[in-house]
Amino acid sequence: MPWKEISPGHYERDFDSLENFYRVVADAGVPLNKQHYLISCTLQLATFPPLHVIKNAWKILRQKYPQIAATVIGHGTDARFCYDVPQPNELDAWVKDTLIIEKQSSANDKYEKEKPSSEFLLYCFTDTRELLFRMPHWRIDGIGLMYLQNAFLQILANGASDDIVLDGSEAKNLTLSLDEAAGVPASISSTNSQAATDELDVFLKGQPSISIPTLPNVLPDNTRRLKLSFSADTTSRIIDACKSRNLTVTTAVHAALVVTAFPYMEHGFDPTTRGQVGGKYTGFNAIDLRKYLSAPFNGPEAAVSIYHTGIPVSVDLAINKDFDSIAAEMLKGYKRDLSKDSPRNFFNFLTEYVNKVLGVLGQEPGNPLHAPAHPELSSIGIINDYVSAKYEGTDSTIEVQEWWIAIEVINRLLLTNVWTWNEEMVLSVNWNEAFYDDEFIARFLEQWKETVCKSLGVE
Repeated sequence: MPWKEISPGHYERDFDSLENFYRVVADAGVPLNKQHYLISCTLQLATFPPLHVIKNAWKILRQKYPQIAATVIGHGTDARFCYDVPQPNELDAWVKDTLIIEKQSSANDKYEKEKPSSEFLLYCFTDTRELLFRMPHWRIDGIGLMYLQNAFLQILANGASDDIVLDGSEAKNLTLSLDEAAGVPASISSTNSQAATDELDVFLKGQPSISIPTLPNVLPDNTRRLKLSFSADTTSRIIDACKSRNLTVTTAVHAALVVTAFPYMEHGFDPTTRGQVGGKYTGFNAIDLRKYLSAPFNGPEAAVSIYHTGIPVSVDLAINKDFDSIAAEMLKGYKRDLSKDSPRNFFNFLTEYVNKVLGVLGQEPGNPLHAPAHPELSSIGIINDYVSAKYEGTDSTIEVQEWWIAIEVINRLLLTNVWTWNEEMVLSVNWNEAFYDDEFIARFLEQWKETVCKSLGVE
């Protein structure tokens, strides 16, 4: 359902299938006061703008992207976004609640220890010159967030007056859901239902996936992150090596991730099988869907959205035993055109598929120590294609020195990312400290970096 004005100045629309998926996953952590997939994304600036400029820019950002101020009512299939055009005092109250200024702290501290919120928040750390955007994944995805950050930084550079009033015209900027933007059929036919089942079968037939050893704890603790970067020269040579092999960088990095896990792999959670060849690596590849959408949904105007999906991937490691063969299998999924009928047009059954995935992933293992425990990858891409290192404005120049993204993890998976910032490729790992110790993660990350270079012949 698209946005609808229910009463003067009050707009609503239903959650779609993917928003509901992430909301259900997030709500599962409520009893533990945690939220799986909660996004934290940080910009470190060369100099920090005056706080009144940041506050005014935050208001203008709401005018451009009003959905950051949407509230939510209901749960499950009854969940709805609500947006209310604010009076001036209500706009000020929203800024006070969602723009948080801190001095003696840092974005990383907040990422690791701050309790989750359902709001779209901006933290300003004046001592470390950091802007931390923090929100549930059911509100936005990584690409959309970078579009939004780009707009915010340009607003900061241009400056903003103190007399900002929202008159209701901003409601035209409320974003459609993926199901609406992609034209997914509202009703599901038996043919498309079977297609959704066939898509998910790739995942189900790949079970059980290989696992890596975890600490014998049941409940999650704090989330941690660690990243390593390649030099600009090494990054350039990695890109050239991928091109010469007709691989995407994401495919190569993902294949290297699997190879890195070889010495740690266990079958059936049996430590006596550690390092043995065989088994299947099974998970989901994160795919941005914006290239399949028409304007304005394929660009910055629809920033506050989750226009992506996860496509099952399963690689038989008894057959594919090295980097080249694993990369060849991975490439099939990453290169797939999801709009083609062969093997299946994904957009014909997206809603049904997401609901089926939620049903499968929502099943608890009989033994909590045997929950899925393997590395998965999400590629963020080239950050500078979305967020610039410098913004020249009518009021000032804003320079971005560092950019990073991380998510909260409450399960046993190693959730990894790859991105490139200022021509340097970055490998990042997010994990829960209840299930992995720091020494293992540091060693694994270093080995992953080495495997990327070695596998591509880049020394």
